[in-house]
Amino acid sequence: MKMIIIHLQINCLEYMKMQIIKLTMLTLLLCRVGIVNSQDWQVVTETDNLTTEAYVSGGGGVIELSDGNLLTPAVYYIKSAPQEYYYSESPAIRLLSENGKIVSQNNFFQAGYCISGSSQYVFEKDNNVYLLSTYSPEHTINSFNNFANFDNPPCDAKLALFKMDNQLNLEEMYEHSWPIDTFEARSKFEWQMWPNAYSGNIFLFSAFEDEGNIVGAYWKSVSYDRPSRGLDTLFMFRMNFDGEILLKKEIRCYDSDSNHWNGLYKDKSRAAGQQYVFRANHFVTTDSCYIFYESSDGNSSEHVVGTASYYDKDFNFIRERYLRNADGLYDELYNISVKRSNHNTTYLTTQIRNPKNPLHDENCRLYEIDDDVNAASEFLDVINYTDRGTEEWDFSSLCSGVDLKDDNSIYYTYSMNIGYSSYLDSWICIDRLDSNMNKITTLYYGLDDMCHDRVLSINTTKDEGAIIVHSGVDLDSDKGYNFVTKFPVSAFVNIEEAHAHNLKVAVAYPNPGGDEMNIRTSLRNCTLQVYDMQGRMVYQQNVSDDVTSVDASNWPSGTYVWKLTINNEQLTVEEGKWVK
Repeated sequence: MKMIIIHLQINCLEYMKMQIIKLTMLTLLLCRVGIVNSQDWQVVTETDNLTTEAYVSGGGGVIELSDGNLLTPAVYYIKSAPQEYYYSESPAIRLLSENGKIVSQNNFFQAGYCISGSSQYVFEKDNNVYLLSTYSPEHTINSFNNFANFDNPPCDAKLALFKMDNQLNLEEMYEHSWPIDTFEARSKFEWQMWPNAYSGNIFLFSAFEDEGNIVGAYWKSVSYDRPSRGLDTLFMFRMNFDGEILLKKEIRCYDSDSNHWNGLYKDKSRAAGQQYVFRANHFVTTDSCYIFYESSDGNSSEHVVGTASYYDKDFNFIRERYLRNADGLYDELYNISVKRSNHNTTYLTTQIRNPKNPLHDENCRLYEIDDDVNAASEFLDVINYTDRGTEEWDFSSLCSGVDLKDDNSIYYTYSMNIGYSSYLDSWICIDRLDSNMNKITTLYYGLDDMCHDRVLSINTTKDEGAIIVHSGVDLDSDKGYNFVTKFPVSAFVNIEEAHAHNLKVAVAYPNPGGDEMNIRTSLRNCTLQVYDMQGRMVYQQNVSDDVTSVDASNWPSGTYVWKLTINNEQLTVEEGKWVK
């Protein structure tokens, strides 16, 4: 089966194309769910042309429950009739067995409302499970659920906590509602492409349990227009598991008079569509305070790229510290996710400009940061960092890109060769690292030809394996799939186990390519061999670096077979085809 995804919100141009694909793919009419046994297990949701509804696992992360089952947030796509083209998106949740079978799933559709963004969060507490999500008015004009279709159109947005039993039967629902701007800038291109993102909405992007309560942050926006219709506002909150908001505080406001293109990065006038800046998991908690990571206006002379804002447990501002780009190239952080280590540092995944082409290409980066609130310096101490990149656009995980069980087993995931305005044959990378960010192994997933793969989140499991939520688009058929995939820790130990779990230890790119073929692998002491289709060897060299670049300018156009061999070239450990 080809690896494919419903890729959500990468950047402006990527997101534009993705929304078009979603309108032709996710609203299609059949959802088939199955288990693929080549991994430890895999849950597959396939969109086809016969369904009126579909459950798609979201990127908020997967948690293991005390009974061994797994819980994941989801989005429920629904149409009122098969012949309809447009769909509405609602909060949902899925329960999976420890073997990857769907035990139960439930949705929380509300007439006139939709979910804004894909970030939702699940919890387990006192033998109950919980989903934290939002509602905003549904602005898709031709959707059956458009808010204006109702006698009393909703004019509010909601933060909602759902309490369920261990089979996802709803026991209680707690809602908090606030007035929202429902103006529609119908003449604007941005609104036409993303009506729900560019109308007033609430976007939840961080939530975690702390001291027996839920702590989170959301963005409340006004509708996009020029001149500005008001202020977009960032809030932090604390909520107990009875749905009571114990504390909510306005952190800062921004004038919304900016378009989406300028609002991608942090400036003093950030636009509607903060979903493109605030993704998920921007918070970490310490014993004494919260640390909130975001991009920075920056100081080019100091190479400032990010800001860590410190708040006490009542959300009172303490101080700011600044992240300087470790290699001196000025840029801004985006697609941030953070994870607290076991030794009081923070892992941060982000994207940076590729030093080889700083105007266009992007690399993925993982930082480890000493962010002690009491440190004397205004600059954060970068303990370590590591980069991953191709000559094309590479993207960090949208919702959570790093997780760990212990300091010697860190999982870092990202997507490579994504492209910018065009969709390329991309793949998902999973690095297993030690405490010094040395690679234990790097594995590649989703390598079927002409498939655009995208990872949303990664979570470690009790058995020290990993679960990723990912999705993709088949570039030949435009069919889409959503996946929840479990890998055992054994898959990251040796090549045989990796292959048994549908993972590869090397990849050739770009594919198809031109005058240069690149082989990426973490293997060493192996030999690269390239053959034409007549079985003649056209190239050979020892592999000593992560990326081996091969000059193919003199090769005739056609298909080539590449191999990585060990033991004096007697044993092939990876192979594939490359097309010039």
